[in-house]
Amino acid sequence: MTEKDRQDNQTLLDFWDKAFALSEEDKAEAASWDPESWKELAPVEKLFRAAASLGQKKKVLDYGCGNGWAAIIAAKSGCPNVTAADAAPGAVRAAQFTASLCGLADQIKIHAVSPDWLKNIPAETYDGFICSNVLDVIPPETAEEILREAARIVTDDASVIIGLNYWLSPDTAAARGLELQDGSRLYVDGVLRLVSRTDEEWIKIFSPFFIVERLEYFAWPGEETETRRLFRLKKYSKDDTEGGIR
Repeated sequence: MTEKDRQDNQTLLDFWDKAFALSEEDKAEAASWDPESWKELAPVEKLFRAAASLGQKKKVLDYGCGNGWAAIIAAKSGCPNVTAADAAPGAVRAAQFTASLCGLADQIKIHAVSPDWLKNIPAETYDGFICSNVLDVIPPETAEEILREAARIVTDDASVIIGLNYWLSPDTAAARGLELQDGSRLYVDGVLRLVSRTDEEWIKIFSPFFIVERLEYFAWPGEETETRRLFRLKKYSKDDTEGGIR
């Protein structure tokens, strides 16, 4: 890993730690939660359905969990063994708080993780894996290492779900007054906020480890066009001739 990537990873850790920090106002609002509030945790319906589909699995990992929305939905949808993990302490605290509100403090195992955490998980531990809004906001080498370890720790029949932001072309970036460093990296106030890649580029990156079974597009609330991406992957095996969308 280059020194630049190490610096980016540390800057990102600090950024997301602060982004997920809970204010006293946030905690006070929790008093208004009702037992069905977990159904509103996902930003959009397509993400909710993706996380809910993991409820059919026996053991699920939500990697880069943020406030734990996907882990909570998977657990509430039936998965008996859910783990949520994030490198940012603020995110871990937010996930613990939200899981407690949902009555899942004992069901969901929540971990603050180091860069080597995935490497210590035994092979084929999980039959469900979700990683949303993570892989394209971190240095490429870090993202590819996560994918490599994910392929190792999931079972052959695992459901693997990857949520990504939109592709931002250099021309579109320039029209918005933005600059993509090295043709793909968008920095905002010194923080890496996007590594922009096309669908085809992501499929190529997945292909040593996974086959894309389905690609779905979605939009955040307030966005008019569905350009964000939700990949559903199947673990790549030697019996498969090539990667790509089936």
